[in-house]
Amino acid sequence: MKVCLYARVSDDKKKSDGERRQDVSRQIEMLKDYYIKQGIKDIEIYCDDGKSAFTDDWNNRPDFKRLMNDCRRHFIQEIAIEDMTRLSRRIDIGLPLIRELGKLNVQLISLKEGELEVTSSRGWMQSAMLLMFAEWDSRVKSEKVKSGMQKAKNLGKHIGRKRGVKNHA
Repeated sequence: MKVCLYARVSDDKKKSDGERRQDVSRQIEMLKDYYIKQGIKDIEIYCDDGKSAFTDDWNNRPDFKRLMNDCRRHFIQEIAIEDMTRLSRRIDIGLPLIRELGKLNVQLISLKEGELEVTSSRGWMQSAMLLMFAEWDSRVKSEKVKSGMQKAKNLGKHIGRKRGVKNHA
């Protein structure tokens, strides 16, 4: 069976000590350990580092796009993720993805939530609820950030890049 793992973090920002706030390698090691404990060593790794799961533009998540293309070509039979938020943070995007994976006979395993599927009424409801909570969490965090930025602006603090500094991405 051809198995793979998908890991993703949404930002590459650093903490005050210089370390990254999110480290995608932690996810990769955890997911690799999951398969190694099952005696599976041939694991394809797909990883989008610094990429949001709130987008529906797969060009912004190149390894996820490659993963879905490999599933459509029947190269992949099983995908392991840390949790549902790694796949998507939007119910309107996540449910069709899970449904498509089901039609392609690709098993989706979340280490946090277990096996995910939408072929049964129970699986569909469970997946929808998980995606709904993922989207809700993303929206709450966004509101908090915007509120904090507005508060800082109201206090006269500069928000964003320093004027005259160009982004060299």
